[in-house]
Amino acid sequence: MSIPFFSIDLTLRDYGSLIFNILNPFNKKKLEQEIKEKLSHRYPKKYISLLPSGRLGFYLSMKFLFKPNDLIIFSSMSFPLYVKIAKQLNLRVKLIDVSSKDLNIDPDKLEKIDEDCKGIVITHLFGNPCEIEKINNICLKKNLILIEDCAQSFNSKYKNLETGNFGEVGIVSTSLLKIPTTLSGGILITKNAKLHNEIEAWCNKNLNNNFIDKFKLLIKILLFILNSYPKIYSILSDKIFFFLKNYNPRVYRKILYSGMGIKSINFDPKERPKQTKFQLAIGLSQIRRCDEMNIKRKKNSQYLQKKLSLSKNIIVINDHFKEDWNHQYFVILIKDNFEKITNKIFKKGIHAMDENVWNCSNYNFEIQNIKSDFEITKSFDGKLLRIQNNSLLTLKQMDKISQILIDSSNEQ
Repeated sequence: MSIPFFSIDLTLRDYGSLIFNILNPFNKKKLEQEIKEKLSHRYPKKYISLLPSGRLGFYLSMKFLFKPNDLIIFSSMSFPLYVKIAKQLNLRVKLIDVSSKDLNIDPDKLEKIDEDCKGIVITHLFGNPCEIEKINNICLKKNLILIEDCAQSFNSKYKNLETGNFGEVGIVSTSLLKIPTTLSGGILITKNAKLHNEIEAWCNKNLNNNFIDKFKLLIKILLFILNSYPKIYSILSDKIFFFLKNYNPRVYRKILYSGMGIKSINFDPKERPKQTKFQLAIGLSQIRRCDEMNIKRKKNSQYLQKKLSLSKNIIVINDHFKEDWNHQYFVILIKDNFEKITNKIFKKGIHAMDENVWNCSNYNFEIQNIKSDFEITKSFDGKLLRIQNNSLLTLKQMDKISQILIDSSNEQ
């Protein structure tokens, strides 16, 4: 039986809420207010918008905060779609290399950025916070707008303050595979009242409540939920992914990374309808359970980290014995024979996620400094793998994951 590369942490109560709110889609406003009230404790004195996706929040923030031809700095290991959106909005983009200790933007390299730079987008990659204090000080000194990509870092903290509180804007993803999830969605946090009002007005004017779009989204959500369970995944999708990985890897990659921005088409800000009541109900439950799920993931991560330390060919990215982050992603670096090892574990039922999609210098984005070296980024590129880690994993499954990884690494 294969272990799928994704999971959606839902309880029986969540399933009951899902069914109830699909059948009873009225009085959505009350749930929106409850979620915003919960979030206000994490993001005090901030304006909060609940959106169909995090990427929409990013698109609108860049659209309203910057002008065409403004220069924006990104980490060289950023969400590719965000760089693509910046280019779509006719912004100029430069990349700054990452630090080897956490794969986040290296703040020491920010001191020498161009005088005409207008903003910096930082990504708290794999949930581990950037050195946000240093970065924030540079932004204040140089009068730069700071955007925090918190897609993976909900519940991660820097000096006891949650990520998303430091910049002009913080953007959280609540997509299917995130914690918390609204089964497709995003949260935008800002201290800028004007920006908040502009985003709310744009959404009210442009987002639809089309039943067909919502029904399509519901079918997609249900398929993902079913495929979270190893037994169902083994019946529904295992053989399909095995075939595609071996005989049509291009299609396989497109399916797995459809949301990363690697397609040639532009981002459509109207791609998704407004969030439904059942999504908000799940989101509220997830926010309430967030600490509980993170404690379980941290425990799992520490167990896996100890196990995998037995392999000389595997390095765990980020320390899961640290207290201040969410442990949502468990990412390893495979020093040698990455493709050979990942193919072996796939055949043995460990369908982990290739994370070699973050190097934004690899895409045709017309980056201003594309000829720069990006030494650290390139030294990690092609070697990163995300291991399954969710609060539903059993000890037996974690033993299977770690043992197959170690054995496959030793067999090379």
